[in-house]
Amino acid sequence: MRTRLAGHLLGAVVMLGLAATFASAQAPAQGARRPGLSMLTVTSTSFADGAEIPAKYAGGQGISPQLSWTGAPEGTAAYVLVMHDVDVAVPAGNLAGDITHWVVYNIPATTTSIPEGGPIPSGAGQLSMRGPQYMGPAPPAGHPFHHYVFQIYALNAPLALQAGATRADIEKAMDGKIVARGAYVGRAKPAQ
Repeated sequence: MRTRLAGHLLGAVVMLGLAATFASAQAPAQGARRPGLSMLTVTSTSFADGAEIPAKYAGGQGISPQLSWTGAPEGTAAYVLVMHDVDVAVPAGNLAGDITHWVVYNIPATTTSIPEGGPIPSGAGQLSMRGPQYMGPAPPAGHPFHHYVFQIYALNAPLALQAGATRADIEKAMDGKIVARGAYVGRAKPAQ
């Protein structure tokens, strides 16, 4: 009886931890919270929200999944897409607090989707921990499923960034410009 109760308590703690992780993962960049922030609806033809990410989009390489979004308020001037692993233990000094798999910034306001495998829209920039490209999910061997959050931010102005900008630079430049946001979540398991 005591073992079963301990198991139930541990399960509840894990679920609360995941809920807190998703809440923080879906929050706007630091300092960008504003009353009346609109929500974007994010969809994908590549996999269902909350489902397992198919292998062709994973493995540390892969091709990027298709993503679409709707619901941007009037006055939206650009979008930013951030994909990150919220379950990974981060290296010391990582300001973002997780692993950056893909960032696409200065997506034109007229663009509301990115096709499978890209290309990214003209004028937009992209980066990941492996350089200017998509980096598919690749949880370490022996880990359970990891959760990957694709966040879309609508901005009221494009970002003025220098060449070689990092995710931290992008998030700092987004401060005060976010007018709407949305998220889509996929899961990936380690390769066997």
